[in-house]
Amino acid sequence: MIMAYTMEHIQLHRRLALLVLSFVGSSTKWSMAGLMGVTAFLSMWINNSASASIMMPAAIAIIDEVENYQKQMQQQEQASEIERQSRNIATVDKAVALDVETINAEKKTEQLSSHDSVSINCSELMIVYVTDGTTAILIGSLPLILPDQNPFQKNWKYKPIIQWNQLSKSFPWGVFMLQGAGLAIADGFKASDLSTTIASSLQFIVGAPKTLVIFVAIVIGAVFTVFTSNIACASILFPVFDSIARTANIHAAYLIMPSCMAASLSFMLPIATPPNAMIFSSGHVKIMDMIKAGIGIKIIGILVILLASTTFLGPIFHVNQLPSVVNAATMMTNNTIG
Repeated sequence: MIMAYTMEHIQLHRRLALLVLSFVGSSTKWSMAGLMGVTAFLSMWINNSASASIMMPAAIAIIDEVENYQKQMQQQEQASEIERQSRNIATVDKAVALDVETINAEKKTEQLSSHDSVSINCSELMIVYVTDGTTAILIGSLPLILPDQNPFQKNWKYKPIIQWNQLSKSFPWGVFMLQGAGLAIADGFKASDLSTTIASSLQFIVGAPKTLVIFVAIVIGAVFTVFTSNIACASILFPVFDSIARTANIHAAYLIMPSCMAASLSFMLPIATPPNAMIFSSGHVKIMDMIKAGIGIKIIGILVILLASTTFLGPIFHVNQLPSVVNAATMMTNNTIG
């Protein structure tokens, strides 16, 4: 969001808007398609919040030239969310790999004695101490540090691209309040043992067909993400679905991966995901408009995820068979009961 305000401050968003209009023309439909294409392309390389914050000023600039600006704002946000589905499963695998590397690095750090003479790998320390928040703070601080003009020209006087007093007056602080509310709701769910209650109430689907179990997991993920952030939704539901999968004797990926993608179907309320909150904070879109535009896309997304999960999820990721560890644990449990 800091980068978005910086773009707006230096009028870069108008240049981007004019570039899009130069290719697609002034038609409302084509300008909408151009914005969605650029946003989807950016979202392939950066997270959806950053891509939405970068493109929102450009959308507002085009709004000044064309009508029906509400559709433009919503479609720009939805393009960022829909495109993320194309890299959602890969993101889960990378996150798991990063967690494994972090745990290994932390174990190595704990094993170091104060009397040992060892060489410490800098990359391992970076995994432990440099988090995603560190990178975000660094990138967000650059506009407050970098000069706004070429420092090698004559009579140069240092002035940052944007100053803090300018940023603090126009920064959408309400976005943080909305996201904080979503995280607070998630903590409330955990403190009240809601996850345990959900797991016990879903035991009726254990003996149901696998397709029905997957469909229920997708619907629950899609419903939960309406009222809380997708990160909080994932942290609440994934342990529940893992225990249900073990009880139903199916691979946990059949429930966790579809529910992970369903948790990203955040199109309806500002609290669901930062792009929604940013679009809503612009003042151009009402909550009812977001609900009307998002409910149809959510239903389509549920059907697409269900189709993908029941067709090529198993052959591609080799999850048709349970891991040997799970099979051994199940056999041991059955023998103990018998």
